[in-house]
Amino acid sequence: MWRFLCFLCAFLFFGITIAYATNYPSSRIRRYATNTPRQVEDDVATLTRHLIRPLDDDYDKAKMIAFWIASHINYDEYLYSNGKTSKLIKGYRGQSPQEVLNSRVGICGDFTELFTAMCKQAGIFVHEVHGYAYPARMSPSNAQKRDHFGHVWNYFNYRGQKIYVDTTFMADGRTGTSGGSRNLAHKSTLRKIKDNNQFSSKVNSFDEYYFDFDYKKEKREKGYIHQER
Repeated sequence: MWRFLCFLCAFLFFGITIAYATNYPSSRIRRYATNTPRQVEDDVATLTRHLIRPLDDDYDKAKMIAFWIASHINYDEYLYSNGKTSKLIKGYRGQSPQEVLNSRVGICGDFTELFTAMCKQAGIFVHEVHGYAYPARMSPSNAQKRDHFGHVWNYFNYRGQKIYVDTTFMADGRTGTSGGSRNLAHKSTLRKIKDNNQFSSKVNSFDEYYFDFDYKKEKREKGYIHQER
């Protein structure tokens, strides 16, 4: 009987441990990510190793990576809107993950590529999702979606589920400019960001909602729609 009780206790303890394996507080992950030393941020491999060092679970590792990206990479609003439209500036072909680390700015494809590269470095099976994102109050046609609302984000597989992550929507940093001499202003802004990041790690606020978000709930809770192609 006592052997059975010991086995039962061990089984329950093991089950509880597994059930709470991802219960690493978001506040601790946020604090660790936003206090990353500048000297480990120069390449994808070194940065990823530093970020996932205290973690054992893939969910927490992906969250740490997403938190770092969202708090350190700025969204280049000018590049996408050209200061006046909602179309990507012609000729932009995207950045490599390393180029995003160097510039600290990008658009959705750049955010997604960096998250993909870092997750792969961490051993996480990750995918990119191509589709559209637009305000729920709108009803754009298919042509309008293609022309104005193209978007890309990620998901990774975890315990038989797809965990959706949009690091672009998580990020609050903006580099958009308006007014005259937009090209000059944009280049000046980028240069300042690059110069600052040679010496320090600028940290932005970010929205945790878009880590592990639900398409159906998003419409009600955020007034926005993510739609896969």
